Amino acid sequence: MFAADRARGRSPRPRAGRCALALAVLALTACADGSNSDDDLQLGTSVTIDPLAFLGDVQCSGSDEPEAIRSYVATLTDNSAEGGPSPLASSPPISCAWSVSFTSVVEGHEYTVRIDGYGGELADELTPKGGETSGNPEMLLPNGDKAHPTWTWACPGPDPDAPGGAGSIVAEKDVEIVVRTCAQPTRVEP
Repeated sequence: MFAADRARGRSPRPRAGRCALALAVLALTACADGSNSDDDLQLGTSVTIDPLAFLGDVQCSGSDEPEAIRSYVATLTDNSAEGGPSPLASSPPISCAWSVSFTSVVEGHEYTVRIDGYGGELADELTPKGGETSGNPEMLLPNGDKAHPTWTWACPGPDPDAPGGAGSIVAEKDVEIVVRTCAQPTRVEP
């Protein structure tokens, strides 16, 4: 399930590249031969966060390197929701090498994304407060203590091609919108 649908208690799942997505969606036994192209996989109306859009000068690392991140959590907010901005369920913790897609988006609605990057913890070392399916953006360490992000990002970031430099993420019917710009990261002090 690739949905961030709070009403159903669902949250988005990471996409470990097109090959793993094909495995999850189509239950294929192998895709290393490259027979599945990007055109073979259609998420429909969705918003996808790709680490290449937000990492910038921050490195993605499998080891505990200073200033790098190892995992992240994305939270999509529907700014067109009735009653004002409404956060959707956050993604589970994800490896900084993977993308994540939200498919429970509404055509024509505008969205923003907050990304919390974790430097010391791998994705499997973090648990959302309230459990795996809670959609809670607050992460817990294995010992139950609160995990603190190292970096945060806001997306979309400045878009030099947009009027006034402001960008927006607008969901389109049967289109996977991939976030292309994010603001410069903010270092979070513990």
